[in-house]
Amino acid sequence: MQAVPALLAVESSKSRFAVFMEKTSEDMYLKQPKLGQVKQTHSKPDSVTNLSQTFGKQTPPFDRLYDIILPPKTVEQVNREHGDFHEKYIVSHSHYFPAEQINRKYDAPYARFNTYGSKPQGDVSGHLVKRCMQQCADHVIIISKEQMDFIDRTYDRLGKKYPYNVPQHATYGIPTFVPDCDGKMLIEDISPCVSNRELVEALGHLNMWRHKLQKRANFQMFDLQSVLENSDKEGTRHLPLRKIFEIMHKMHLYIDVEKARRFLAHFQMIVDEGCPTERLNYDKFCRLLAIQYPLPTMGNISTSPSNVYNKDTIYRLFCADLNKEPIQAPVAHKLRPKQLDDDNTHVKDLLQPDTSVLYGVTPSDFECLRPKEHLELIFKDIISPADFETIWKQLMDTHSDQNGFISVMQFREVMDNLESNS
Repeated sequence: MQAVPALLAVESSKSRFAVFMEKTSEDMYLKQPKLGQVKQTHSKPDSVTNLSQTFGKQTPPFDRLYDIILPPKTVEQVNREHGDFHEKYIVSHSHYFPAEQINRKYDAPYARFNTYGSKPQGDVSGHLVKRCMQQCADHVIIISKEQMDFIDRTYDRLGKKYPYNVPQHATYGIPTFVPDCDGKMLIEDISPCVSNRELVEALGHLNMWRHKLQKRANFQMFDLQSVLENSDKEGTRHLPLRKIFEIMHKMHLYIDVEKARRFLAHFQMIVDEGCPTERLNYDKFCRLLAIQYPLPTMGNISTSPSNVYNKDTIYRLFCADLNKEPIQAPVAHKLRPKQLDDDNTHVKDLLQPDTSVLYGVTPSDFECLRPKEHLELIFKDIISPADFETIWKQLMDTHSDQNGFISVMQFREVMDNLESNS
């Protein structure tokens, strides 16, 4: 059994030529090429290392990592890039848009847009459908016998035409005319209102077109706005009215020009109206035709006469009382002179009020002059009627200048003196 050092020293015992031959033989049958080695150029000092020096362009400190990885983009730029790279996204993720037709890349004769079968000669836009729906040419209506029998059973027959020829210039009866005023104007004696029937018809025509364009399946407001924008070579967002109506007629939008001009003038959307340079902002015009946007505020379109509120009606007569001054109530005569109790009130009265004050009786009530009947009611349960007459006679002799009026304080003083003497 050999020792381990002897087994490991086999390579060291080989000669130089044997080692070279083995290495050459291995290189001949080696499948993978050798990696290249960097040649030492000694072009930098030893003090310059990856730790001591920064190579390349330094990133500004104010840039965030989120902005570098996902730079900010607008919605239009994101949608444009999404559409440009959609084909590559289909290859990498097999992801299609909703309701998108899969392109299987068939070659001829199975091309994608080839038409199979005989091509019809009909109108693709559908404008000739009305002509196809007519029963026959020249507006001739064909009625079957069953329908004619139903008309005979259901509807009455009209009278025959009068056989005599009446001259066209003959006029029978009193000619009628439409006056400028009506019954309301005659009764209320007001001037005729300005007629706004044409403006009402124009606004109704606009409302009808807003609903009609909304119900059209093959029309988008963006298409009309794009055509108008392409016609605006100067980029002023304005076009002449005649040019806008011509473009709409080419797109089979046969709007009434007179009514359209009337409601545009009402909304004050025409620039330089009546001049050769009159023009219209087609962005505002498209928003006016779109039902998604509300109509501009137009207020009251009728003109009220100046003297429409000059009649006295029941409601106005009732409301006329509000303009009158209210009737002042008569000044109530006080039965007794009310003295200023604030001047006779002291701190002691506030800290230790009398029993009478707690019940709402003020000092002036005791000093007020009262007739004999009031005093009898006050003292009927305190003294007898005989004592009351004695005290009253004594007070009349003492205070003869008070015309038969005595205060409760004076009566009480005499009553206290009478009880003390007895």
